[in-house]
Amino acid sequence: MKGQLITLEGIDGSGKSTAARHIASKLAETLPERKLVLTAEPTAGKVGQILREELARANNIETESSAAQHMQELFLFMADHAQHLTKTVLPSLEAGAIVLSDRYADSTAAYQGVTLRGIVPDPVQWIQNIYSPWNLPPDKTLLFVLDPRSALERMQSRQGREKFERLEFLRSVDDNFRRMAALEPQRFVQIDAGQDAENVAEEAIKAILHLTCK
Repeated sequence: MKGQLITLEGIDGSGKSTAARHIASKLAETLPERKLVLTAEPTAGKVGQILREELARANNIETESSAAQHMQELFLFMADHAQHLTKTVLPSLEAGAIVLSDRYADSTAAYQGVTLRGIVPDPVQWIQNIYSPWNLPPDKTLLFVLDPRSALERMQSRQGREKFERLEFLRSVDDNFRRMAALEPQRFVQIDAGQDAENVAEEAIKAILHLTCK
């Protein structure tokens, strides 16, 4: 049986990580005969751990990061993604599993596409071009759409504030995601993340079942 790769994308606070758990639970009930792999980026692997440490360190630095630091961050994301592909995604797909990934390469393009503005021309496209020769495109991408201000309100209870969790930054990331979705409407399914978690999960399940039942 052919495996399927389904990715969940959206700005911080859009609720996709919570939705991922609901979706995985409902898929297990709806398709008990299919193996399901729930995974995420950054990963818990060695490169992912280094990346998280670098992000935490950057959050504690008040001065603006240099172009070199932004590039270092980008390539750590890419290295983690490459390891994710080889260690988890590809083997799982070969085994016929449905792979549900909370963030994937699109997140790197959307987020780092903001941090690299003024450093490289058309940074989102530039990042996608680097990925293109070796990345595996998802069969379907669920984009959880939420107004950035509402997303920030949801994150008020979080301890600390990551550098990505700023209103103007999130607005720019949101714009990047929406542009990517407009360019690939056959792959992206936009989901209103302002609904309650149950309705969000139901919409996601419909999109996934439409794919897996083909």
